[in-house]
Amino acid sequence: MTETDEPLLLRQHFDSSEVDPQQSFPGWQQVVAPVFDVAPVNPAAKFAAKYDTYHLGDILIGIGSFDATLFTRDRQKALTDGVDHALVQVYTAGGYTGLLDDRPITVRRGDLVTLDMARETRTASVASDNITVMIPRDLLKVRDIPHGHMSQGPRGAILGGLMVDHLVSLRDRLPNMHRSIGAAVANATLALYHAALEPMDEMGDLAPVPFKDAQFQRARRIIENRLGDTRLGAETLASDMALSRATLYRLFEPYQGITSFILDRRLAYARKALGDAEDTRHIGIIAAACGFTDPSHFSRVFRRRFGMTPAEFRKQGRTAPSSFDSGSSFDLRPWIRNLS
Repeated sequence: MTETDEPLLLRQHFDSSEVDPQQSFPGWQQVVAPVFDVAPVNPAAKFAAKYDTYHLGDILIGIGSFDATLFTRDRQKALTDGVDHALVQVYTAGGYTGLLDDRPITVRRGDLVTLDMARETRTASVASDNITVMIPRDLLKVRDIPHGHMSQGPRGAILGGLMVDHLVSLRDRLPNMHRSIGAAVANATLALYHAALEPMDEMGDLAPVPFKDAQFQRARRIIENRLGDTRLGAETLASDMALSRATLYRLFEPYQGITSFILDRRLAYARKALGDAEDTRHIGIIAAACGFTDPSHFSRVFRRRFGMTPAEFRKQGRTAPSSFDSGSSFDLRPWIRNLS
């Protein structure tokens, strides 16, 4: 095979100029639906957007241009949609304002931002161009994923700036990049991102995260590490964290309680495992790994949440197309499910 015959990176493409004008915003909704609920800032105005997503094996990189948009990722979506990733953003034009959890944020051209998909985001953008990188949580060598601005302090500004420069360079190179080099580019991108994370990690408890949020993140880590423990509940969690049950209940009140949160995380883990083509475990084994002792009960709960049985979900996820042409419907869900 000659270099010119070598296949390019897998790509999904959307351009509102290529569809009926009445489908411009619905098409944009479909592009971002796996991650955000969206609405137009100006419903009466004509809407335009263009978006290309490239699959590099371990990560996805998106290149977008879009009119003013309201982006929302609420607690319920974060808990139930199975997207447990970091979303790294650089806006090369425009920007947004809004809330991350309950903290205000303003993002301007050139800012490096990470959004933790397990947390809330509510923002309003102006007409913008951006570059995004979706990274599975398991690939990140940090205790907590940042949720907000990076590039803090002198070292952070330099290392974050290198990451921004790298992403801007990729924006120009990705359309003609061969598939065989995708994994190497993903590794280089992850290495630069981890370098940009170092100043954030060194700040530790000095980072501007409210104490209550820090407690919740600690509780979340304990839950994630013990999903298969059938004894996991309010009593064991309170003991592990040296908190009263009343304090713990208040901490989880926004998430409909501790029991509901644990169930949500168990189902999210099961959904991810069932969508992984390389995970060949029997469904009953996956259920047990998530803390379900009765496979029938697991199947009923899974169906109530996701509208299909575990077996149906596994079949759907593994028969999804692996590549897309310009006439295909834009759908990132199978790509997100099957990221390494």
